Amino acid sequence: MKRRTYLTGTAVTAFTLSIAGCVGGQETDDEGATNETDNETDTDTDTGTDDQDDYDEDDADEDEDEETHSDLLGTFDDFEDLDGWNVIAGSLEADTDTVYAGSQSAHVYASESEERVRIVHELEESIDATDVVPGLALAADRNASPVIQLYDEDGEYSQYQQFVHENHPFVRHNFGLTQVSGDPDTSAITEIHIDYWVGDEHEIDLWIDDLHFVPRVNTGRVMLQFQGGFESDYTHAYPILEEHGLTGSTFVATNRVRGSENVEGNRLTEGQLDELVDAGWSVGTVGARGLQLQTVDAEDREADILEPLEWLDDHGYDTQAFAFPGGWYDEAAYDLVESNYDIAYAGRYQCQGWASNPYNLTRISGGVDERNLSADDMIDALNQTAEYGGYTTITFYEMDGDDAEALEATAAHLADLEEAGAIELIHPDEVAEEYLL
Repeated sequence: MKRRTYLTGTAVTAFTLSIAGCVGGQETDDEGATNETDNETDTDTDTGTDDQDDYDEDDADEDEDEETHSDLLGTFDDFEDLDGWNVIAGSLEADTDTVYAGSQSAHVYASESEERVRIVHELEESIDATDVVPGLALAADRNASPVIQLYDEDGEYSQYQQFVHENHPFVRHNFGLTQVSGDPDTSAITEIHIDYWVGDEHEIDLWIDDLHFVPRVNTGRVMLQFQGGFESDYTHAYPILEEHGLTGSTFVATNRVRGSENVEGNRLTEGQLDELVDAGWSVGTVGARGLQLQTVDAEDREADILEPLEWLDDHGYDTQAFAFPGGWYDEAAYDLVESNYDIAYAGRYQCQGWASNPYNLTRISGGVDERNLSADDMIDALNQTAEYGGYTTITFYEMDGDDAEALEATAAHLADLEEAGAIELIHPDEVAEEYLL
């Protein structure tokens, strides 16, 4: 197979360079602790739970549009043998101490003098990746945002990306489509690249394992997710979505829900939440207080994760959907959520495929300076999902008038795409029932 220079002049369409995925301004609650608003950037740069499951065709969606019959589904490379991988930048070695599954993982890293890591697997025979999306199990000692690039023989590629926090447990991650270079022939992929930028004067150790493929969601699915249970879900979002025949999902901090409007605060009341659900909205939780779990004392963390289940059940809400505030968790928090919830949101980026890990579902939101996305960013994400398929969750936090205007434009465009059959609106229970391996 021919060698090529990988930084070419091919036209590249980048979808999410300005959409870091669940990054927002940081707030404090009444006690001065960090609340559910995320505070992450892509410039920041163990042993794990065995959640590895191969695809079972019996689990496929009965809808013909969504059926995927591919020999690639499941684990493609378990990294028990690294000989097939060429090192273009950085270093690669086997690690038998930090493992996701099997006897070893691939440990990739860059020294202070190197700006990136890139390893390449040149395939003996091309593979057809038209109906699948790649993913990896990941762990890192610093925040990292690795990519998987699927190249055709002409050097054009599709790029998938995910973000991993430092010291997260070693688990599978669902990757989202973030870039397309040229017009790649996805039916004849000849090379697989794994790459991440380190930047100046940084050392990042990244462990990768279980390169796998999941079914692509052929007709795009979109969720409008409102995190924190703010009253603006009712006062701003609800009338806009109702006007366009759309519904959303509100993920509440159950201890913050107010008994009535006479109780001071900026969160939903029980009556408002009931009205949203009666109108077709769904409910999930960001924990009892909606705090980023790394800020919660270990003795309080279990209550923050588990108490919402009792509250939701007592109030008649049949849901087991969790969203990790800020995308943060450690192994203990992850295990609690995995053992007690059906799904959880923690990843970044849009257009993921079926979930190989139901506790790392992806979402996108604004950045550090502006926690909710602009109308242009959201409409771009909708158009990408309509064109390339996949499952995209757009996340909102507390909204103001400008956010309402952005939502109005986005909702109008989403309604048009839905009417045209290019996109379908989805809720957490449908994700749990239809798009998990």
